[in-house]
Amino acid sequence: MPPSHHRELANFLKENSDGNPSVTAYRDKNGNRPIPIGQFGRNFFSTIGACDIGLPLPAGSFEFSASGSNEWLPNSLASSLYWLAERACDEWPLVCEDVVKENVKSIYRHMAYVPSPFALKLSTGQMVKWLLGVPITDNEISISERAVLEKAQKTYPEWLFRARA
Repeated sequence: MPPSHHRELANFLKENSDGNPSVTAYRDKNGNRPIPIGQFGRNFFSTIGACDIGLPLPAGSFEFSASGSNEWLPNSLASSLYWLAERACDEWPLVCEDVVKENVKSIYRHMAYVPSPFALKLSTGQMVKWLLGVPITDNEISISERAVLEKAQKTYPEWLFRARA
């Protein structure tokens, strides 16, 4: 049974999406380290509980997200967490390299992330923001924080861009 604040996160996302949500545990290549990732609506994916992992990121509690129709997006979120476990990030954007599976037919190989302006206050007191992930190519590996945010604004739900006190 997931912790109540994880269910709180999932319920919030369910209320702010259309369609029937589903959650799948993605695992590393050894079948270990499950990462729960929810699909909310047709094209929005979010980790559930990454905010508790204690990732080496600039200050804050974060969930990883992706938006789009590429079927490999949820897997790239889990791969990004595995990639980050061996590294640290001290400024935005966070660029996770080679997290799009090699056997996927895509021009993209990496994911770049920036924090959403929106923050959700959980009953635990945690303020959670979503890391808005966008797929990038080898040529975009040095992408700026602003460019990631501009790409994200084209595909993510509008509520993620509204600051909330």
